[in-house]
Formats: sequence, structure tokens, C-alpha cells
Amino acid sequence: MFHRCMIPSIVLCIVTPLAGATQQRDWRAALDFEVAGAWTSEADLLEEFTEEQLWSSRHTPFAELAGGVVLSAEHVKSGTFSGRWADHPRFPTIHCRSVPSDWRGYKGIAFHAYAEDATGERITLGIASDSGATPYHDWMIADFVVDWTGWREVTIPLANFGPLGSPAGWTTVQGIYFFAKIFDRQPNPHTVLHLDGMRLIPESIASAAPPLLDPERPRAPNRSRPSSSSKEATASMPDGRAPITGTTTLPVASCVPAFDPSVMNHRWPELREPAVATAPIQYLPYFRRERALFGYYPRFQPGVVSVSPGGQAWVRYAGHVLQTMGRDGDWVWRSVLDDVLVPYARDVLGFKELTLNNMGSSDDASIRWDADGDAYKLCFVSDPTGNWRTRTGVLLHSRDNLQTWDVYRLPWYMARLEKALGHNRDRLKRPPVILMARYFAPTQIFITIPRKRADGTLEIPEPVLICEDAMPMSAHSGEAGMAATVGDTVFMVYGRLAVLDGHTKEDGAPAYAVTYDISTGTLSEPVLIGFGGKNAKDNHNWPALTVDSRGHLHVIVNGHHDPFRYTRSVHPLDIGAWTEPETVAKGTTYAGLLCDSQDTLYSVTRHADPGYYFRLSLHRKRAGQPWEAPKNLVVPHNPYYEVYYHKLVMDPVTERLFLCYWSQSASICLFRDEFRAYAYVRPDREIDFLSVKDAVLPIGAVNTKERKYQFYSPKPSEPSILVSHDHGDTWRLAVSADFAPSPGRARREPR
Repeated sequence: MFHRCMIPSIVLCIVTPLAGATQQRDWRAALDFEVAGAWTSEADLLEEFTEEQLWSSRHTPFAELAGGVVLSAEHVKSGTFSGRWADHPRFPTIHCRSVPSDWRGYKGIAFHAYAEDATGERITLGIASDSGATPYHDWMIADFVVDWTGWREVTIPLANFGPLGSPAGWTTVQGIYFFAKIFDRQPNPHTVLHLDGMRLIPESIASAAPPLLDPERPRAPNRSRPSSSSKEATASMPDGRAPITGTTTLPVASCVPAFDPSVMNHRWPELREPAVATAPIQYLPYFRRERALFGYYPRFQPGVVSVSPGGQAWVRYAGHVLQTMGRDGDWVWRSVLDDVLVPYARDVLGFKELTLNNMGSSDDASIRWDADGDAYKLCFVSDPTGNWRTRTGVLLHSRDNLQTWDVYRLPWYMARLEKALGHNRDRLKRPPVILMARYFAPTQIFITIPRKRADGTLEIPEPVLICEDAMPMSAHSGEAGMAATVGDTVFMVYGRLAVLDGHTKEDGAPAYAVTYDISTGTLSEPVLIGFGGKNAKDNHNWPALTVDSRGHLHVIVNGHHDPFRYTRSVHPLDIGAWTEPETVAKGTTYAGLLCDSQDTLYSVTRHADPGYYFRLSLHRKRAGQPWEAPKNLVVPHNPYYEVYYHKLVMDPVTERLFLCYWSQSASICLFRDEFRAYAYVRPDREIDFLSVKDAVLPIGAVNTKERKYQFYSPKPSEPSILVSHDHGDTWRLAVSADFAPSPGRARREPR
């Protein structure tokens, strides 16, 4: 990609001149795919760095990163070769800079493309036209869809291109790009195109050219908000076939990429080589993760897995999309956005716009059930036109297998339902416990348990105050449970940001256990059970709770890049005495805790030891045995920040373990080479990053003497699910078969 130079704190919008060899190259031959190396599949990093300075050199030769276009004689329309572009998740962008800079006198651009399959993939053709007026790169873009097989000539009038950024126009062109991942798209790994005979169409002969295709305008999202205004929305009913339509009468913004119904029940393999899609998954540069490494293309939209007491698995995505597998092996799904959330936000809350806080961080992404088969889920919504007081938590309740929903407003938006931790099955006797916080730490925390009325609707009692100055009971990663119901008692744990008498800040954040008597509505006195981390003021140091088959309570108290501390109750169902806390596993953060039928404990943490690599690692403790050494499940290719918002959940029937996580982080720190590579794939996000006030580019690479990374906050993307069918011994990427009902398993089929 073309680049700019940087003076500290000042962005100079100057395009680096093309290298001499590039300037001399015959652009017509290059566009005809006759020149080796004219088309490449990686940002032009070697114009700023030597290969040895790139972190990628430790894993992958740069030529391999750039080699996504192969000159091929297999399907040729013009000359000797065509350019074969395959494996789009691995090579999502290709480009050529051997182009004329002034396109005056031309009316369109055309190219031949042989498609091996009509995959329906949407690709954006980008014309680099940097204006120098913005800190980011500027483009003119148009879309086409691979909806054919064999040869087709794609012809796009220049008038059909729209702006991305502030392009200079057709007198200032620096390159031609094909983007497969722009605008949050996930390309089909089975798309293979043989490109050939690209040419510019002079105005003088445009009228004699073949009939022009009229591709849709590129789907560039509103730069100020990530979703469109009022629109016609289509969702699938639970039978997965009869669509419902409705008009979304509020502008709706989402914190995650939009649900793509076109992937549901697609006809291609879900993995390129299933046998190798196993943990530990070693990421490769730049940002080549599950989809790029294994051709991961599930026939559903990965999200957070929840499993009903009868063993029916549901996958929730973006807060509002609910997916499950029907008896015929096809996925069925529906969205609760248009018929539930939008009307409630508009008519009850009085919202003018609706934001779904749906990354699985500030919201609870799970679904819970009771013994009657009723389902419950939480949503966190807000109105960006108002102030912070519009932040609202709502409880959704379904009495017909997740088809229709009643909505109840909660007192506070920071809320979590009691989790399925293994042996807290008494939670099913009533609607789920709801834990709430007034705000961020230190804050008041509360418990309430909805009650069913005679007609099946709910009453939400006045919340009971647990603590005045606690951490919120709403862990964003790890799926830490902080409540477990046994009999008519709710056992709870929570942390505080406090330096206790006789302790120092370095002793860590104190953690407490407390009980709530459901029949009387009363709390016990809290009991100090240990300390988390080495900073009493660090709000990452929350506890996580589970209970085993004998009634012993087990607790992990988190650190922040520190060992977690493990303790258990000395007596069953008694918070009065605890074992001496045990220090386990260096460099951990965000531990949750599950217990299976054999009383084996499981936790997955973001694990930064050794080094500052943010892995996802499994920690397991069999009954009566010490904690095992951490087992890496996901390993980044380089150090520095990642957050996966990971959730570890267990099927209560089969005890399958599911690890749900975002492969592409919502918070990233990038050096200059990584920024270039990221923007090369997602030029729309470069605009987001550099439109922020006082934004600057990072400096250098990991291996350069002068270097400085910058933090950015994109939407998370590429959700993935790992599954273990053998109690954590082995893990692999989950595919549709992993959600099929087992023989003899009771389930209620969606109507």
C-alpha cells in the first residue's frame, strides 16, 4: 500500500513516490496479469522496513504473505496468464500499483473473471485516490458479487464508484485493489477467481463496449455510527425458511458486525482440513487466524453457546440473533431486534435511536432456563442521542421455546444471570438469579430473583443490597460465575477495591463470600476468603465460584497478569471456613470456573506467561489432584494486547465444553507495520482509527530501534468456538455436527 511519512505528532499527508521499477512497468501488461509480482496480497511493508525488522519474519517469509495472486495458465482469456486469486480469508486483499495516475478520458474499468463456483461473495473494487487532505487513505469503491461460474466480463462505469474518505478524484490514482474483508465481511474460503484482461475503457469507445453491469453501490457504513437508519429488515423465523419482514423505525447501531444470514446452512465444507483444526491454534501474521488458517466457514454464525437443561444447544450472536439446530440437521434462527427490542425501545423507553451493547463484555451473552422450559436473557441498550441515563438493562422472558418474548426493565443496566456452573441445578426451580451493579467499581451491588405470577408473567422484586463498595458482578471475560443456588440458598462471591486494615495495597483486592436465603429474602454476613492479584485497587481481580457434587464451594480469585488464587470451603454448603489460598499459574487474567460430574474443575484464562503473549489457556484440576499445568488453546503470533471476551460453558447433558471467543480483538495495540497490514485488509477501519481526535500513526515495528505502538478499538470480529468432547483433553474448532442432538436426548423442537 502507498504510505505517508510521519513527523512526531504531525501527520503529513504525502504519498511516497512509486519505486522506479514500478514506474517503468508496463501498466497494460500488469493489468493483463502478465507481469510477475505486479499483483500482490500484502501491504507494501518492505518500502518502510527491511524484512528482518518485521515480526512476521520469525514465522512467515514476506514473499509468502504477498503471494496470494499466482500467474496461472489454467483459465486464460487474454495473453499467456491469468491471475489466480484463491483462499480469500488468508489473502483478503490484492492490489496492483502499476496503473496510470490520470484516468481522464476513461469512462469505465473492465476485467474478465473466471469463477470456479458461484459463492455469492461480495468484493469491493477499490481505486486508491489519496487526496492528501486526510490522515488516512482515500478511495473510490464499487462492489460486485461472485454470482456466476465460468467466465464473465465485469464492467463498472467510473460513475458507479462511491467515495470512501475524501478521494482526490480520477486525476490522482495510485492503485487498484480488490477487498474481500472490507466493511466487516467474512469471505467465502471456497471462492476462486481467475482474473484477466483488466483494462480501462476510453470514453470514445464506451458506447461500443459490452453491456455494463450495474453493481450495487458499496455498502459503506455511516462513519459516525456503525449501522444505518430506518431500513427494511428481514429475519428468519425459527423454521429457518419463512422470512418475516418489518420496518425498523429507529436507527440501530451495533457494537459488532451485522449478522449475515447468507452463511446459514451454506453448502460448502466448514473446515478445509478438519483433522488439523485443533488446539493449540497458532496464529500467523498479519491477523491470520482461524478462518485464514483452516478455512473455518461454519454454517452458522459463531457466538456464545448456551445449552438448555434438556440438551438443546443455542448460539446467540450480537445480542439479538438466536440459532439452534433442527431435527433435519439444518440450522434455524430468528432475530428479536425488529419485533421485540425496537418496539420496546421506541414505545416504552422513548428512544430516538437504539444502540445494542452486544460484544459480550458489558452485556450478558448467555441464555438461561427454568424447569418449566421458560427461557431468559438479558440485553443492554442505550440511546446515543441522550445521556448516560439512557443505559438500560432489560430481561427478556420466553414461554414458548424462544419464539416470543416479554420484556421487563431492570433497575440497572450492569446485570448478569446466574450461570450453569455444573452442580447448581436448583437454579432451575425458579427464574434465574439476577446480579446487578449500579455502576463501575467501587459501586453498590444487588441481587433479585424474579417471581412467576399465576398467568406465567414475571414480577421483579425490589433488589437486595449486597455490598456498598464492591466490584460489579459482571465479568466481561471468562464467564466467571458469582452466584450458585443450592436448595433455597444462593451462595455468592464478590470483590472490593479496598486496602483492609493490617494489609497493604500490594496484598491484592479482597474477596468475600455471602449467602442469600431465598425463603426469607435475607443476607448473611460476608466472610473474607482471600485476596486477588497484587493491587487492591485493580478491578480485574474479581472472584469466580462453583460448587461440586458434595456441596463444597470452590473459588478462584483473579489477578491481573498474576497467578490466580484458589480456595474451597472446608465444609459443604458453608462459607464459614476456607482452605489456605493456593497460588496457581503465573500471568493469568479473567478466570471463570466450572465443575463437571466427576468434580473436575475447569477454567480458561487470558494467559500471559511466559512473555507478554495473550494466549487463551485451559487450567484443569481433577478431584483430589493438584492443578495441571496450563494447556494453551489459542496462541497469538506476536506479543502485546489482545482481549477475546472469551466464555467457557458446559453442556449440562453431555458435558461437552465450549470455548467461545472473538478471534479479532476489540482492543489492539499496533506498531506501524501491523497498522499498515490491518488497514490494507480493512481500509474502512483505518478511517475510524485516524478520525479520532489527536490520532497518530504508530512508529516502527517490534524489531526496530525506534518504535511506539498505539491502541485502537475496532469492532471485534471473526467469532470462533472451540469444543472438547473429552473433558478438556483435546479441542478443535466447532462445526455444525457438534450441535446436533445426541440420540435419546430430550429436546423441544422450535415450531
